[in-house]
Amino acid sequence: MSWVRIEAMGRSLGFDAGTQAALADPLWMIGRQWQVGELRGDDAARPAAVRVTVGTAAVDRWRPAASAAMRPLPPGVPTERLVESMPVPASGAAATFSAAQRGAGLLRRLRRAGLGLAADRLVGEFPIAVQPDVGALGPTDVLAARVLARHGMDGTAVAAATALRLTTALDGLSAAEQAATIAVIDDWRGEAGPALDSWVDERMEYRFAVEATTDLGPITLTADGHDGGPLDWYAFDVATDRPRRPDRPDQPEQVTLAETTVSALPTNVRFAGMPASRWWEFEDGSVHFGDLDAGPSDLARLAVADFVTAYADDWFLAPVRLPTGTLSRVLRLEVYDTMGRRTTVDPAASVDRARTPDQPRAFRLFELSGEALAGTDRAPWLYLPAALASTLDGDPLERVELARDEGANLCWAVERLVEGPLGRAVDRARAWSASRPARTTRTHTGDEQWEYRVESSTPPWWIPLLPQRDAASAQMRLRRSRMRSWSDLPRAEAGAKGTVLRPSRPLWVREEEVPAAGVTVDRRWQLARWHDGTVHLWLQHRKRPGRGERSSGIVWDRIDR
Repeated sequence: MSWVRIEAMGRSLGFDAGTQAALADPLWMIGRQWQVGELRGDDAARPAAVRVTVGTAAVDRWRPAASAAMRPLPPGVPTERLVESMPVPASGAAATFSAAQRGAGLLRRLRRAGLGLAADRLVGEFPIAVQPDVGALGPTDVLAARVLARHGMDGTAVAAATALRLTTALDGLSAAEQAATIAVIDDWRGEAGPALDSWVDERMEYRFAVEATTDLGPITLTADGHDGGPLDWYAFDVATDRPRRPDRPDQPEQVTLAETTVSALPTNVRFAGMPASRWWEFEDGSVHFGDLDAGPSDLARLAVADFVTAYADDWFLAPVRLPTGTLSRVLRLEVYDTMGRRTTVDPAASVDRARTPDQPRAFRLFELSGEALAGTDRAPWLYLPAALASTLDGDPLERVELARDEGANLCWAVERLVEGPLGRAVDRARAWSASRPARTTRTHTGDEQWEYRVESSTPPWWIPLLPQRDAASAQMRLRRSRMRSWSDLPRAEAGAKGTVLRPSRPLWVREEEVPAAGVTVDRRWQLARWHDGTVHLWLQHRKRPGRGERSSGIVWDRIDR
């Protein structure tokens, strides 16, 4: 028994034959217009006015990854700066520069306030300690760190000092000078504020959540995979579990949405190169949708071509101005047409549910993932975060490349750049070459003994990531480790020296976060101007795709002479 399978196959990937209007005779043209439905008459009207009512709720709480409780969202601060600001470095040359920078800012304030004697006392009581890891950055940076330690003040230590420690440091000054100094220090601490850590080492990305109280109760939006950079609504998902806070009796369970009603004249949605809505009209020649090539898997291209050629003139635009940092939804939409009729437009999500109750919703543009709309007739939420339009990126202060090495069957964290004691990026490969003595030519006499090596040496800035199974989740994680060959090097010269790899504590990275192409994590300054004119500056981690697999050149069981 046999059977033959017949499948349809397109002879061409172009749309020319279906979209062209070749002229043969006038009757053919009329037939072509009849074919596409242009001669079909109806009493449909065009929208003449739109009245839309939108309800908004302020997003006023947030939770970083390192915290389990929601905290108030500070006003006037962009979400990017709030989320991406990293805590003060705790080790390495970056900690030395941060301590000196913060100390210099406090000393300037004290001297401007006429408290020069108190500033000198604090310099003597809070000296900068040179971190031993600075030795891996070359002799120039070691000298720079020593200069900072001799003439600077540890601002990080002053910020963490207790009132008793400060009083002891200012002993000998008058009570008025001590009070004035403490007041300046308190103001300085309040302006800086502690940065809350939203960076997740295991994922090498930011994780945080925001929350708003609406007429449906508290709604939490989570952003579990922010790589750094611009934020928009698609970075957030609605949390499936509804939060309850029995420890916050002052927080209401529900509030009334703030309603905004706007009447506007709807206009057609237009874009460059859009096809004309009628036959007898000249079109822009910059875009030719009939000349698009689409294969069987180009569904997105086919959908766009179908939209612009058949439904583009059916869409209208009625803008509604919304405040930033709000969660909004359309409550009512009324359309007045040219015939004087008023039509109430239902949400597309509810129309899809009524038409196909057992099927997934067909239209989900601008809809937050995870939102439960089953059994309701309301429109989905739209989150407008208090995000920046653009930022200025500084040069990378630190760069770490996570890559796979199939030859060595290992993953590596290659620390290309680290921040030096002067706040500038230091190339670890160049620093290593500058600190090594000049090579001398070795002459073999024939009397040398053969030397067996278990493994060859690797650069000390290539940090191995060894696989380790997590006992709780049974998933594989990559643990930051050390090479055996590093035992021949000074401890201060090998291993991680920056802040991305957290050398002051153990580090694990999820195995799936290091794909075959690898990833690159940069640490750099960000500068932006907010809509109210304020300027914001912060240090950011940014994750982006890598450059493919790497080879460390490591070999095992080697015999040298």
